[in-house]
Amino acid sequence: MQPPERLPPQEILRAVEEHKARELRREQQQGLGRPIISTDFQGHKIVAVGSAVHWGKWKTFFDFLSDYIKSVLGSEWGNAEIAKPLNERHLIMQWYDVVCHYQQKTIPERGKVHTALMTGATAAYFGLVYNLYLLAHNVELQRKLVARLKNPDQFQGAYYETLVAAWFILSGFELTLEDESDVSESHCEFSAKSKRTGAMYSVEAKSRGPYKDHLDVGLQLAKALQKTAAHRRIVMIDVNVPDDPSRTADVWLSEVMGGLQRRESTLTVNGQAAPSAFVVATNHPYHYDLEGPIGGMAVLAGGFKMPDFGLLGRLTTVRQALETKQKYADIFALVDAIRNYRIPATFDGEVAEFAFGEAEPKWKIGERYDLQDAEPRATGVLTTATASTAEKVVYLGFQLDDGRSIIMTAPMSDAEISAYTAHPDTFFGVVRSVGRRLDDPLELFEWFYGNYRNTPREKLLEHMASWPDVEELTKLSDEELLRTYVDRVVSATLARGSC
Repeated sequence: MQPPERLPPQEILRAVEEHKARELRREQQQGLGRPIISTDFQGHKIVAVGSAVHWGKWKTFFDFLSDYIKSVLGSEWGNAEIAKPLNERHLIMQWYDVVCHYQQKTIPERGKVHTALMTGATAAYFGLVYNLYLLAHNVELQRKLVARLKNPDQFQGAYYETLVAAWFILSGFELTLEDESDVSESHCEFSAKSKRTGAMYSVEAKSRGPYKDHLDVGLQLAKALQKTAAHRRIVMIDVNVPDDPSRTADVWLSEVMGGLQRRESTLTVNGQAAPSAFVVATNHPYHYDLEGPIGGMAVLAGGFKMPDFGLLGRLTTVRQALETKQKYADIFALVDAIRNYRIPATFDGEVAEFAFGEAEPKWKIGERYDLQDAEPRATGVLTTATASTAEKVVYLGFQLDDGRSIIMTAPMSDAEISAYTAHPDTFFGVVRSVGRRLDDPLELFEWFYGNYRNTPREKLLEHMASWPDVEELTKLSDEELLRTYVDRVVSATLARGSC
């Protein structure tokens, strides 16, 4: 029996790096919950959702969601709603009607994959279905929640609860839903355990009624804090107002968080001073303009009665911002998930443009290429690459077999530019840095901190040898020395405008 052929070490390393890139891209699309589980079989796509299995002839994940909602809400209920005049139908079915008309306008040929801009209706409708899928796949889709969604009087609050649950799942929390049959005491929506830190939180979601002429959410916070909580509290509040360009970030911060800050010393619950809580206020006004493009999403986070994570969120130094971000990593991760909330188009995390044939992944770092078009009989390995979307070209660095290095350029199609823009850090087949923004102090601080965190103390002091206060710096702990060094490097970088 012949022993299995061994792969060269460089091939093994390349396979590992390509796997890391695929997994990062999948996580960027699907978040940190359970991955989408699907396979192809005899012309059908089989998709596992929790313990249930679904199958159909779906090409995109949106195709699957279109059928999945029917299994959740029931075809009988949906058909009964469609039989009503449009303005009397449940809001879900009104969204569905707008989505259908939009698809008729934007899909010229049935059976083929087409791209269209996300509108208010598609974001609201498919967002709801995606949230329900995430709940069923990662935790449990309770019948009581589905019943509340079908009830027009309870829909708004239930819809927001699905969004909140989705955000927590995507940002890396394990959820435990409260017992819906237990009416002995009030309780929060669910408990959330962070996979990142292991910390436990009690989460309550509140949504304001529509068409308010102000941004005050004090009433929602007061109601949320009345709920019994077994763990540290996170209160999610849906501000629920239409998009208004005149409401700048400062307006949101002042009116939403400033209003809560003024209540810190006065708000009581059952005659006692109100407990502390993380507060995350959100606004996703897609349902106010069903046919227009999506926009106006907002998210603010702060700590009610938490001085080091104040509601007005103004941190005086970059270093203070990083320390706060590290201390409250779970909340920052949640905010990132809300900001980056997207519905995946593919089942496996592949870039949509590559998955559906609009473009091909031509350039992979570590792969060997025939370069005879550039130089006779030349072959070499792609060692580095970068893209310029403004120029619509890629710059490619090759190590030739004869030992020489050359740089080439190649044009980029619109589909390739779209694929690169969506996933610049994995576009060339491996995970690679695409640079840091020089106008973002916190991003620079994190980058420098990550690069220097394993630098020996002696080396840091060597870098600081010419600093006038170096004698005092030698008395600092290793961590304090590192943070001081990085803080000053960032300040110097920002001052001269280059790394």
